[in-house]
Amino acid sequence: MSASTGTVTEIARAKINLTLHVGRAIPDGRFKGYHPVDSLVVFADFGDRLVFTPAEEPYFEITGPFGNRLETNSDNLVSRALRASGATSQSVQLEKNIPISAGLGGGSANAAAVLRCFDLDGRIEGAPLGADVPVCRLSQTTLMQGIGEKITVLPNLGQLSAVLVNPLVPVSTAAIFTAFDSEAREELPRQNSGEGSLLQRALDGQNDLQHIAGELVPDIKSVINAIEQQQGCRLARMSGSGASCFGLFKSDDAAVAAADIIKNTHPEWWVRPCRLGDAP
Repeated sequence: MSASTGTVTEIARAKINLTLHVGRAIPDGRFKGYHPVDSLVVFADFGDRLVFTPAEEPYFEITGPFGNRLETNSDNLVSRALRASGATSQSVQLEKNIPISAGLGGGSANAAAVLRCFDLDGRIEGAPLGADVPVCRLSQTTLMQGIGEKITVLPNLGQLSAVLVNPLVPVSTAAIFTAFDSEAREELPRQNSGEGSLLQRALDGQNDLQHIAGELVPDIKSVINAIEQQQGCRLARMSGSGASCFGLFKSDDAAVAAADIIKNTHPEWWVRPCRLGDAP
C-alpha cells in the first residue's frame, strides 16, 4: 500500500558500528568540521516502530520505553524528514524502543524510515538530515566512508549473535570529538578489512572513540568489562560515540544467557540480546 493512500508501518532498525575509524576534522569546504570515517555498520533485528496514516491535520504521538524522553515538536527528525519529502499531512505514531542519544542511530533511523516511505525515487539526499541517515535508509550491512555519505553494501555476510548494553548515562558527542581533536590525527581514517567473515572484519578493526569516551564516561568501561566477562564473548566494543556497547557471542543461547546475567547484576542498565547483520 502506498504511504500516501493508507496506513503504513515501518521498522527503524537500530544501527551498530562494529568498527569506527576516524580521521582528523576536515579543515575547509562543504564538510568543514566533520570527520572522515571508515566504519563497518550493521543493523539489529529490532528497532523503533513508526505508523503513518494520512490525516487532515498533522499529529505526532510517541510511545514505547523511551518515548517520554522525546518531544513531539516540529523540529524533530521525523517531522523534518516528512517536510523534506513533501509528504501529505500525516498522523505519526512512533514506538520508541531504541535508547536516546545512545550511539545506535535512533533518530537517524527514524528519519530514514520516513524517506523509505515517502521518497520512493530517492531524490532526497539524506545526509543534511544527519550523517547516519543514508546508511540507515539502506538498513543493510555496509561499509560507511566519507562523512557517512559514501556507502558500500556488503551482502551475504550473515548475522552475529549479540548483546547490546547501555548504562543510560548522558554522553556528549561534542566533548568526545573535542578531546579527539586535541591530539594529532591522521588525515584519513584507517581502512577496514575487505576480507573475511563479518566477525573477522569486526575483530580486525576498532573504535577510535572508545578510549576517549571511556575516560569521559567511566560507565562505558564498566559496561565493556561486564560484557567481556560473559561466557562465549568473542568481542566487546562501544558503538558510535557511545554510550551503547555490544558484545558478540558464539551463539544466540550464549547471548541470551549473558544478557540475563548482566541484567541481574546491573538492573539500572538497558540490556537487549539480538542478532546483528543481514535483515531477518
